[in-house]
Amino acid sequence: MAGKLNGEKLKSFLYRRKSNTLGLFMITAFAVVITMLCALTGFKRTDFLAIVCVLLMLLCIVQLYRMRKSFRTIRSFKGMRKKKKREA
Repeated sequence: MAGKLNGEKLKSFLYRRKSNTLGLFMITAFAVVITMLCALTGFKRTDFLAIVCVLLMLLCIVQLYRMRKSFRTIRSFKGMRKKKKREA
């Protein structure tokens, strides 16, 4: 059966995906902490840092949506499937 999934490849794929998402969350958290520290100390370009933090948060939301959506089952197909022609 050609469509059989390899368990090790699936586990490594899920691990890579989760670690990438966790890395994005950590970068966003560090950016927020740095922005707060700069706002408290009176850094001149805090507004730029705040914009970057907002964009990173939007990226996290998109990533969460993609993570949730990608592991759902494939929708059922109601059309006719084309058969592959074998060349002899």
